[in-house]
Amino acid sequence: MTTSTTRPPLDATGIIFSSLCFLHCLAVPFIATGALAWVASEVIHIGLTIVLAGVVLLVALPSYKQHRHAVVPTLLLSGLALLIVAVLTEGVLGESAETSLTALGSVVLLLGHVLNLRFRRTCV
Repeated sequence: MTTSTTRPPLDATGIIFSSLCFLHCLAVPFIATGALAWVASEVIHIGLTIVLAGVVLLVALPSYKQHRHAVVPTLLLSGLALLIVAVLTEGVLGESAETSLTALGSVVLLLGHVLNLRFRRTCV
């Protein structure tokens, strides 16, 4: 079983990667060519989504078991679902929909991790 001392670093990791995902969404329209064109790569989006999926899966249920606030796993899983939908439907819905879904998913994940940190501190 994972101890409560490992949760805050995972939430911090989630916050960092959610922020990177959000910043990636904001930056991509401005980075069309040049040395930083690799940042716009879909591989970055997929990679961030995979990392965030791992963090969400490690944080959501154990944290809920500790503080019993259903809003945290709901936000974390909803944010992750938005990111996954964005990755899987980019070719169908278009780039602007992908960007919107990813930005929204990142913000929802950020909120979930911040609330989780707050709720976990009140349980100690």
